[in-house]
Order: sequence, then C-alpha cells, then structure tokens
Amino acid sequence: MSSYEKSKKADEPFLITQYVSRALAYPLAVCFYRLRVSANVVTILGGLSWVMSVVTIIFGGLGFRDGHPVAGWWWLAFSAALWLWGYLLDVVDGSVARMTDTAGCAGFFLDYLFHLVFQPMYLCSIGIFLFLVSDSPLFLVIGILSVFCNWGVHFSAREHVLCEKVAKDLCRPGEMKREDRYAIFIDSPRTREEATSKRPGLRGLRYLAEELICFPGQYALLATTIVVDAVASRFLPWQFPALSLAFMIICLLNLVRVPFRIRREYLTMKRLDALSRDV
Repeated sequence: MSSYEKSKKADEPFLITQYVSRALAYPLAVCFYRLRVSANVVTILGGLSWVMSVVTIIFGGLGFRDGHPVAGWWWLAFSAALWLWGYLLDVVDGSVARMTDTAGCAGFFLDYLFHLVFQPMYLCSIGIFLFLVSDSPLFLVIGILSVFCNWGVHFSAREHVLCEKVAKDLCRPGEMKREDRYAIFIDSPRTREEATSKRPGLRGLRYLAEELICFPGQYALLATTIVVDAVASRFLPWQFPALSLAFMIICLLNLVRVPFRIRREYLTMKRLDALSRDV
C-alpha cells in the first residue's frame, strides 16, 4: 500500500474532503511525518488556528467600524486563511496518525474537542463581524442563535446518553447487529455513506449542497464570498453582500433544521430503548 493510500480515511463520508482536501493535505502530512511531528500536535495547531480566527475577524470588524478599511480587509483575509488552514490540518492530523499507526481515542478526543469549541463560535464570530460593519443588530441576533445549531447540543446529549448506557451495561453494542449499531451510534444522514459511493447526479449535488451549509464546506464557501466581496467592493456601494447572504442562508437553514434533528435524535434514543430490551 502506498503512503498516500495509507493516509486516506477508509470510510470518508465527505465529498469535499475525499476529492479535494485529501490531495492538498497529503504533502503537508508527509512533511509533518518526516519532521516527526505527532498527529496530536497537528490537531492542536489546527484547532488553535480556528480559535484564533474568532479573534482576528472581530479585529477586522473593528477596523471597518473605526474607519480603517485596509486593516479590516487584512484581518478578514487572515481570518479566512485561518479557517482554511485549520480545516486542512484537521484532515492532515488523521493522515499523520494513519501513516504512523498512532490513531487512538486520545487523538479523536482532541479532534472533537476543537470541533466542539470552534464550531459554535464560528458563525457567531462572522455575525459579530457583520454587525460591526453594518451596525445591523439582525446579524448579531442570528449569529448568537447560530451557536446551538452549528454543532447541535442534541448531538452531544445523545452522546452523553450512549456513554452512560454503555458504562452501566444497559446497552451492549457488541450484541447488536451491525446496521443497528451504526444507526444508534453514528446516526447522521451525512455520514451514513462513504464519499466514493455518492454517485454524480442530483443526489450527489444534494450531498454537496449539504456539505456547503454544514461542515466542512462552510469554510470554503464563506472564504470564497470574501474574495467575491473584495472584487465587488470596487463597483458596489454596499459592503459584503455575498458574505452577508451566505451567512444568512447557512444560519437560517441550520436553525430550521434544529427541530428535525432533535426529533431524529429522540427517535434514535427510542430505538436504543427497544434494542436494549431485546438484547
């Protein structure tokens, strides 16, 4: 098996990661591998890049608000670079772990820790930026509301229930059928299928569209809107129309989905109750 094949995630569910990010991440993974930088260090570097972007984008908003647009643009561009760099390292860390045979629970913990820390802050920080630039409280309100929908609290609640059930021996995953085990523990429409099985066509476009409003496509989409707005600023009288529109679409779609996601997780737990009684 080639080192590139070994670096790939066997059951990668995301199209963007499988067909774009993985190839970009591989040279970096080789570099870290040769420098003997551990996968956990890569995870921390990527996570800190994400967290730093929350601060830098607010600096950008303050720059525009205080009449320093050049500084504002630089801070904003730096923030977008941190989003993309953090996401790329989020792919690299897994590649390094597989290349060095060091994948483990501690590494997964660090990885998800930074997702849980950053994802709720990400859209909120963009909402704060747009509020500072436009002085419209709508962006601030939507940004604050986005905190609980960009990484669902219902998802974390389900994980807590599952951990407690297994720890108390009230649920025995090893005695479940594979399809039941997968449905209970990894029940997510976006992660049920591997990317390689998502064929081109309307269904493939639907998966891609969903990735653009969720992880991991948000970074690429919103970074692209910043480039569009930078060009449009030479011709249009208002600021950040593309970023504002994409931000509102992403936030509102995710907010609308929340009740349906809560219902899905609730039914998943009901299914667990039924399976637990049958075991």
